[in-house]
Amino acid sequence: MKDWNVVLTSHMGEEHRLLQEVADYGEFHRSGFREVLIGKVPDPAEFMEILKHSWETQPFLSGILSTATPVDRLFSFSTEELMDRLRQESLAFLPRLEGKAFYVRVKRRGHKGEISSQEVEQALDRFLLDELAARGREGRIDFHNPDAILFVEIIHNQCGLTVITPEMKQRYPFIKVK
Repeated sequence: MKDWNVVLTSHMGEEHRLLQEVADYGEFHRSGFREVLIGKVPDPAEFMEILKHSWETQPFLSGILSTATPVDRLFSFSTEELMDRLRQESLAFLPRLEGKAFYVRVKRRGHKGEISSQEVEQALDRFLLDELAARGREGRIDFHNPDAILFVEIIHNQCGLTVITPEMKQRYPFIKVK
């Protein structure tokens, strides 16, 4: 198991070049999926700022880097326990979803035919709303104007979670969670 806290995707054929561009900022590896890199950086927020600066000052970077997503929590799983683990790990994000319009988005790499991204999204949306209600808190699902997106990144048997806000998407043009 590799430890990672950022996921990068390159444009087609640019994976090796992207690896070279980010090598000084952390430990990056190929994920086993084409154009997908996983990385461990000392501070994901600082790394996003470094990428932003490079994006603005080195125009070629936009031709290499397609997406970058920070990851706040990472865990390993088996397909049988994925939903239980997601429920458990997602509880840490309740304070950031409380009183907000949000939804869950899953990006699955691997487990084709074993894990349905849409089913996981719907189940986790329901779970989070129920948990908020049980705590006397509000929240609502809104796909058109969310205050937050709980992003679930599944790569092989590892799962990363993070909250993406509209402010983050505006500040970092390479965060493309929809």
